[in-house]
Amino acid sequence: MNDSRLRQAVSGKTVLLTGTARGVTDAVTRHLTRAGAHVLLVAHPSHRPTGATPVYRADPAAPAAMRGLAERLLDEHDRLDVVIHAAGTPPRPASCRGVQHAINTHYVGPSTLIRGLLPALRSRGPAHLITVLPAHIRLPLPCRWGSHRASKAAFDTWFRGLATKTRDRDLTTTTVYTGLVRADPVALICDAITLRPRQIAPWWLRTTGASRLGR
Repeated sequence: MNDSRLRQAVSGKTVLLTGTARGVTDAVTRHLTRAGAHVLLVAHPSHRPTGATPVYRADPAAPAAMRGLAERLLDEHDRLDVVIHAAGTPPRPASCRGVQHAINTHYVGPSTLIRGLLPALRSRGPAHLITVLPAHIRLPLPCRWGSHRASKAAFDTWFRGLATKTRDRDLTTTTVYTGLVRADPVALICDAITLRPRQIAPWWLRTTGASRLGR
C-alpha cells in the first residue's frame, strides 16, 4: 500500500464503502479519509462505525431497502468516484429462511444497490467499482455452508459479467479475493483503488493479464 498513490487517487473524491466487517471497514475509512477522500458508509442497522463519517443504514437482506438507498444516494450525491462493496454476514445454519436470507444479503441486495448506483458512477469522468469476496467461493470445497457460498458465488458471477459490459466505458471494476493468502485486506483494497486491476487474487485464481498477486 502506497500512501502517496492513494492520496493521488482519492483526494477530493467521493468514496462509498459498504461493509459489516468492523475492523476492515473502519481501517479503510481511516486510510481514505487521511488521503483526502470524502467517505460515505453504508452499514447494517446493527453496525455502529467509529468516527464522524456519514453513515447510511440499510439491511442488505432487504432488496427494497437497497433500492431506496440507491435512490437516496443519487438524490444527495450526483457523483460517486469509487464504490467499494465489502458487505456480508457470517454463515448461518441451513434452513429455508437462512437460504433466502443468504441469497438476499450476498446477491440480490448488493446487485440491486449497484445497479441503482450506476448512473452516479457514469455521470462524470472515470469511476471505479470494487467488490471484496472470499477466495474460497472459487474452489470446489465441501458445501457445509452451501447457501452462503452459493449466494456469494452468484454475486461474483454477476459482477464479472458487469465487468465485461463496462470494459470499454469510463467505469472500471476490480474484484479483490481475500483469504487463503497471507495478505492484509485493507492493503489489498487500497491497492485496488490505486492500481485498478481487473482482479487481485492468489496465484491459483489468476487469469492471464487480468489480475495481480495478493501479497
